[in-house]
Amino acid sequence: MNIALLTILLNRLPSHGLIVAQAAPRMFDEMGVGAAILLTLLGTMLHWRLPGVRMSAEEHIKDNKMTEDQARRQLRFYKRCAMIATFLGVVVLIAVMFDLAQ
Repeated sequence: MNIALLTILLNRLPSHGLIVAQAAPRMFDEMGVGAAILLTLLGTMLHWRLPGVRMSAEEHIKDNKMTEDQARRQLRFYKRCAMIATFLGVVVLIAVMFDLAQ
């Protein structure tokens, strides 16, 4: 955006609008940190829960409540979701911290 145009727009904003305009990026950065932490914790929780899910699936297979294919799909789902959530949480956290540093 052109600097002259930005200056004109900022001069026309009321004083309370200017405060909100300056506070909004900081709030979004803080929300980004919170979202990144939640994503990372969710991924970590899924990683920790995976052995219990595996044992539960084995028990369900023994009791004929679940087929081997269903158990395999469930375990694959947990593994992928845990990996993706952890990776996205770390990537978002790095992006937000990089943005805050500038």
